[in-house]
Amino acid sequence: MPGHTPDAAALGRAVHAIRAERRISQVQLAKATGFRQSWVSNVEHGRRNPSWSNVVRLAEGLGVRTSALVKRAEALAGEPR
Repeated sequence: MPGHTPDAAALGRAVHAIRAERRISQVQLAKATGFRQSWVSNVEHGRRNPSWSNVVRLAEGLGVRTSALVKRAEALAGEPR
């Protein structure tokens, strides 16, 4: 069964979940990606809808494939917040 189309909130929840699993702080992720910590926070809270190139940078900073991040976001898109 295909996943739901992820929105900014689902992507943010996926970033947060992977970051927490890997025990990476927002500050560490920001340093690894070149983003500000506040930008990472806004993504995690669904207040930003990052471009594809920024999704790729987030995945790299998290140490996962972009496809894994998107797959996680798709899975979370069908779940209530």
